[in-house]
Amino acid sequence: MWKRLRGSLRSLRWRLTLTFVVLLALLLAALGTYQYVTLRSNLVGVRAAALRGDLDEALALTARLGRLRGNAAEATAARDALCLGTGSGAGLTKGAAAMTLASRIAIASGPQVDSVIYDRNLQAIGHTPGSDPAALPRLSSGPLNQALGGATPGAEIIDGGSEGRQLVAAFPLTARSGALVCGVVQLSTSTEQIDDVLDSELRRLILASAGVLLLALLAGLLLTGRALRPLRRLTETARALAGGNLRARSQVPARDDEVGTLARSFDDMAERIEDSFATQAQSEARMRRFIADASHELRTPVTALKGYIDVLRRGAARDREALDSSLEAMGREAERMRVLVLDLLTLARLDAQQRAPGSAPLPLASLLTRVLDDGVPGMPDQVQRHLDPDVVVLGDDDAVATIAINLLVNSCKYAPGAAQTWWLWRDGDRGGFAVRDDGPGISPVDLPHVFERFYRGEKTRAREEGGSGLGLSIAQSLARAMDGEVAVDSREGLGTTVTVTLPLAATPAQAGRDTSMRT
Repeated sequence: MWKRLRGSLRSLRWRLTLTFVVLLALLLAALGTYQYVTLRSNLVGVRAAALRGDLDEALALTARLGRLRGNAAEATAARDALCLGTGSGAGLTKGAAAMTLASRIAIASGPQVDSVIYDRNLQAIGHTPGSDPAALPRLSSGPLNQALGGATPGAEIIDGGSEGRQLVAAFPLTARSGALVCGVVQLSTSTEQIDDVLDSELRRLILASAGVLLLALLAGLLLTGRALRPLRRLTETARALAGGNLRARSQVPARDDEVGTLARSFDDMAERIEDSFATQAQSEARMRRFIADASHELRTPVTALKGYIDVLRRGAARDREALDSSLEAMGREAERMRVLVLDLLTLARLDAQQRAPGSAPLPLASLLTRVLDDGVPGMPDQVQRHLDPDVVVLGDDDAVATIAINLLVNSCKYAPGAAQTWWLWRDGDRGGFAVRDDGPGISPVDLPHVFERFYRGEKTRAREEGGSGLGLSIAQSLARAMDGEVAVDSREGLGTTVTVTLPLAATPAQAGRDTSMRT
């Protein structure tokens, strides 16, 4: 269970959610602290203002009592006594005046507030009646001196020992003129009510924050679960790909966010992987088939040669006619093997790009005239030629001649005796030559495979009739090496047309026009 829990906490979903919750908790803590401090400051300020009101009420009460007794002088006697030492007409000493003021404060504020009266020397000369002066809190000299200077310092919270924490404030006591500070009145009260309010507010903040964090945790898990669902699908797809299912795709709906972009990139990668594996499999299959066919093609003449040699060893060499026949057959097989090896080497060099045919202006008319004049075995008498001398292509003489010879050999081999037509053509920046025979044509089943190596159609399976099946493969490879192409168009029973396309070379007239335009 603990392992599963630790595993869940290490998941991206939980890490994101917990990060969000921790950040929210820090934010709530900061806001709660600010609210708590602000509330505490406000409560302290309100209570200090209330203490100031109690002092003002005590001074007003003194004045009212004096007027009720019919002695107007008594209204200011206590304050005058503090300032002058003796009140005019009241007969109060400074200490008696301080105690009188303290008793008035007690009446105005009630028993919750204690007071201490200081003279200008900051000596305590009065306090709340019935209280222990030693047990009352005392402000430091700083706030008292500020009050003595006429300012009203901020209230302070002081530990009052057995009385608990006390809110203590100092207020200046002025004479009747209001310009002379006669002393300082220190008022103190318990902070119990303030603490109760703050504790209650703190509990509410904690409970509310805990509820918000719990809701944030649940909502975060839900939202991150939905947001990370495409990633889980990508993970499952990756596992399927690793398991060999190259057709697996994430199928994540298209979205314009980071996850959608990742899903599209992943599916594109999977598509390319599948294509790469398919291409590799096809390449390996072609290679295996090529090796098998090449081995088979080479084994046949080698076997034939070995057979004729065995015949000669058994005494046929003494028979002149048998010897000539065997040597002639051995020569044919050796020539077939030589041609096959040369074709294989040509294909190998083209595949490895060890030899790229050179590109030079090449008049096709003279080249095809030379090839057709030389001819090949089985060439028909009816060969029509439409050779335009203005068709000049870019290519290699030997490579183009090899292509033409292979096409001529194929036409003579697969359509023996059929009439042939050769012509040159050009279109835009491309040109080339074509050959058509009136032979039996190529079956629709065989036509897509005519450029495959060692492929022989169903009608030409015999090696004597079909050859090795490398002619068109070599022609196509040579043409593509010269930025060209070979195309075959054939209908069964209607003949075959083979077209060779190559880039055109600039004629002298064109070159002259180009030069004049540049100058």
